[in-house]
Amino acid sequence: MTIVDPDWLAARVTADNAARAATLPTLLPRLIDYLIDPDVPDATVQIIDLGAGSGANQRWLAPRLPIPQRWLHVDHNPVISRSQPLPAETVIIDASVEALDQLLASSNGRRQLVTCSALLDVLTTEQITAVCQAVIDNRVAAFFSLTVTGDLILNPPHPHDQLLLTAFNDHQRRASRAGPDASALTVDLLGAAEFAVRTQDTPWHLTADSAPAFVDQLLTERLASAVAQDPALAATAADWLDLRCAQLAAGVLRIELGHCDILGLPSRL
Repeated sequence: MTIVDPDWLAARVTADNAARAATLPTLLPRLIDYLIDPDVPDATVQIIDLGAGSGANQRWLAPRLPIPQRWLHVDHNPVISRSQPLPAETVIIDASVEALDQLLASSNGRRQLVTCSALLDVLTTEQITAVCQAVIDNRVAAFFSLTVTGDLILNPPHPHDQLLLTAFNDHQRRASRAGPDASALTVDLLGAAEFAVRTQDTPWHLTADSAPAFVDQLLTERLASAVAQDPALAATAADWLDLRCAQLAAGVLRIELGHCDILGLPSRL
């Protein structure tokens, strides 16, 4: 299992929230329309948040859903799950994503939503298939946010950008992880089951004004992963990072890091 640093989760919130604004006029109205039961408009929706971490997904999404909600946080790292205050009614389940099918099946007839944020790309292809199959079998809505797409655009460009990006993306596919293929795999699986699937690009747009320490950490950790994948890139990566950090300090570096939101809705029964 991937263990995420709580400090990193806290540092990325600003970039995440800015990126997710793109979803407000596109995917979110469709989700709300689907979740509201016209016959029982005040019915509670059970929301299962996979890899819930510190609860950032709930803090963003819950106020934007004008419906009664019951949140279940599913995370294999309870330390992270309890690192930030949560609403008293939030249920924390110390489990991995493989528990989803059982959780959905024990809903007692509630309308349900499966969601996650910044999770799919760190799952294995087998885990993504299991998550999608549970969603399909139980005919529930899915709203998956901020999946890394593998795209990275830097300005000014550099001749080694693509070389290092390829190494990083290959590293993200290690040990059967989906990495940058996660969004396409999820869309294909839900679409093949005749879900109505829509996507929204939600890239991070980063500059020196985006908190230099956060951007520096992002670049440093991505380069470390690239070098771990291909140690022969060590010298190239070091020179590249020195230049990019200097550009960041000078206020001339612009970064667009690809993410994608996915909404999958089953046909109404």
